[in-house]
Amino acid sequence: MGAKLFSLFSPCRRIAGVARLPRALRILLSVAMITLLPRASARAHGIVGDRIFLSPIVGNDAFPDNALDLSVRRSDYAFSLLPALEKQLSDSSSLLVESGWNRLSAHGRGGETSGWGDLTVFFRQALYISVPHELEITMSPILMLPVGSRRIADQGYTHLGAEALLAKGMGDLPDSGTLKWLRPFAVQAEVGYAGRIQGPANSDDFANLELEYSLQYLDRYVKRASVDRPFRRLVPYVQFNYSQALIASRLTTSPDFRLVPGMAYLGDDFLFSVGPQIALNGTYQGGDRVAVLGLVEIFYDDIFPALGWKPF
Repeated sequence: MGAKLFSLFSPCRRIAGVARLPRALRILLSVAMITLLPRASARAHGIVGDRIFLSPIVGNDAFPDNALDLSVRRSDYAFSLLPALEKQLSDSSSLLVESGWNRLSAHGRGGETSGWGDLTVFFRQALYISVPHELEITMSPILMLPVGSRRIADQGYTHLGAEALLAKGMGDLPDSGTLKWLRPFAVQAEVGYAGRIQGPANSDDFANLELEYSLQYLDRYVKRASVDRPFRRLVPYVQFNYSQALIASRLTTSPDFRLVPGMAYLGDDFLFSVGPQIALNGTYQGGDRVAVLGLVEIFYDDIFPALGWKPF
């Protein structure tokens, strides 16, 4: 889970919309049909078998959970605080609500622009889980409500969309030879689309890909005492971010590519992650080529077990 919808790395970006209402309805109907398929039993906190996955510092993960997030982003162009709250509805589904407060520079004109972004709601449904292959696949419809400041958020339009999420650990590789040292690796991926259901026929595509290496997994399941105790909970990672706006449903804007090399600390009931975000091409705003990202996530049902109650 994470309060990093679409473009934490570009908070001034307008989340554009679905080209036409029928197309938006087709997306939601497709997602609804998928979520009616038989569901696997999911576990919280990004656990599949022996694997514990990170919460990505940008974007969302594939795990319905009970968690409270706060993401922070700082560059010479923007400062952002993005809180999020996720509540499990059942073992395999959850509701995630997120927004964000942003302060943007005025592109050399003096002064600042600040305010809250729109409110985004996700319904997250785990569709497939394979413990032997450390694999989980989740689908999530998206609803964005235009309650934010018009100086920061989109121009007062409701948005619909969906995203697909995948998490795959490499623990099913052979536990011998050189390949065993690759077993602590894991991959997470997110691909999504969001668009307006009224107004100009604009929309946004976004995707995130993360490669992470668990030192705790290395110590427990590859070679004992291979990592000193203070460092066993560290997880180095690298993440690749993509976003692009479609104007009148055409790719008339340049893609925005970013890279985040970072380090996370995975505690029993919390996660802390930090890393720089680096623009890879020339589509960034002035002063936004390099930013510092931070994420704190608390699994509140571990601290207050009563809050882990599930209605379904």
